[in-house]
Amino acid sequence: MHGRWRESLRVRLDGLSAYRFRILLFFLILTLLIIPMAVMYPELNPLFLVFFSMVIITGVFAAQRKRYFLIFIMLLAIPAITARWISYLFPSAAGEITGHLFAILFFSFFAVYLLGIVLRARTITGDTIAGAISVYLIMGLAWAQIYQFMDEIQPGSFAYDSGTGPGGVLSLMDYVYFSFVTITTLGYGDIYPLSPAAESAASFEAVTGTIYIAVLIARLVGSMEW
Repeated sequence: MHGRWRESLRVRLDGLSAYRFRILLFFLILTLLIIPMAVMYPELNPLFLVFFSMVIITGVFAAQRKRYFLIFIMLLAIPAITARWISYLFPSAAGEITGHLFAILFFSFFAVYLLGIVLRARTITGDTIAGAISVYLIMGLAWAQIYQFMDEIQPGSFAYDSGTGPGGVLSLMDYVYFSFVTITTLGYGDIYPLSPAAESAASFEAVTGTIYIAVLIARLVGSMEW
């Protein structure tokens, strides 16, 4: 009975694996949608943390590889989720910094890993395209975490309109907004980098985003087989 249940679970997981990047993309989009709502309505922060955790969990699921690799990525994923929840339940400056640091480590590593999967794909399917889009969104989220981390350890890294964010300070949504404005090279308005480190990071993100869109996405869409 127990063996039959495990076999049934394995079959279902194998079936879901064909859609693993679409599942990841789904939770990435939900996370991006809930961030501004959580900023406006703080009582929605637990929902944001649930979606944020699901992005990491589905990312681990999408990383189906050998056991030692899964152990390594789990060692990044578990602290990234735990630190975020601890920071929410027991607010502190050190907790915020720790949460951002672990999230940066996970998303940075996972973005590079996922990019490798997309580049090595011999047949470009809808799920591969979802993976490519996921890489782009993960890059944006990772850089947002980096900017927030930089501003916390070196206040004044960014200049911004005093009316930006609740209470006139930058929120997570502001860093996400700045990150995607940078990666798409849209141009700055009410927020811009001020410190040399922030300027360097923003320049690198802009270059990375431009290369990614121009080369990778064009190649995938041009050879896609639905």
